[in-house]
Amino acid sequence: MTDAAIERPSVRLSFRWVVAIALGLALVAFVAGRRIYDRYGGYKPMALAHVPPTMRYRARVDFTDGARAPQLHPLLVAMDPRGVRLAALEQKLGVSARQVVKELAFGVGPTPTDFVVVFGLQLPDGAGPRAAKSVCEVLGNDGIRSQPTETGCRLEDGAIVAQALDGTLVMASREELLKGLLGRPDIGDRLGFSGPSVRGVAPEPPELGREAQQLAQLFGVKYP
Repeated sequence: MTDAAIERPSVRLSFRWVVAIALGLALVAFVAGRRIYDRYGGYKPMALAHVPPTMRYRARVDFTDGARAPQLHPLLVAMDPRGVRLAALEQKLGVSARQVVKELAFGVGPTPTDFVVVFGLQLPDGAGPRAAKSVCEVLGNDGIRSQPTETGCRLEDGAIVAQALDGTLVMASREELLKGLLGRPDIGDRLGFSGPSVRGVAPEPPELGREAQQLAQLFGVKYP
C-alpha cells in the first residue's frame, strides 16, 4: 500500500470559523447558566459569614434541608410565640417568608446568653433596606421596645437587630459579637470560592436539635 493510499486529508478551519465556534459555545454556556440562575434564584448562602467563628457552636441550615430544617422548629416558634410577629412582618414587607427566607445560621456561647442568629433573605427590590427596621417595629408592637440604630435597632436588654450589607438579617445578644461582621463578605465568599466559611459543615441533626432547643428556651425567657 502506497503512502498516497494511506494519506488522510487534514481538516483545516479558518480563524473566522474558530471564532464562530467559540462564540457559539459561549452562548450555550451563558444560556445554560442563566437557566440555572433563574431556577435557583441566584441566591448564594451568606448567613454563616456573619456568625463569629469564635462561637462555641455554629451551624447553618438551608430551609430546603428535610433532615435539618425541622430541628429549627422550636427556635422559630420561640421567636414568634403567639404566631403574630411573622404575619405582621410579611404584611409590612409585602412578601411571603416561604419565598424569601432561604437559610438560617446561628451561633451560641461560650457564655450561655451569647447568641447570633442570621436569616439569609432574598428580598425583592426595595424591601431589603427596610427588613431590619420592620422587624424592630413588629417587636415594638408586640411589647419589645427598642431604640433605632443606623442598621436596625437596639433592644432594651442590649441585643442588636441589624441588616448586613448583603441583605442578611442579623440578631445578636450584644453588639460586640457583630464587630466587623455586618459588612459584605469578601469576594471569595460572594463567588462561592470560600465554601467552608459560607456553607460550613452540615450539622448533625441530633446536636443541631439540642442547640436550637436550648437557644429557643433562652428566647422564650427574653422575648416572650
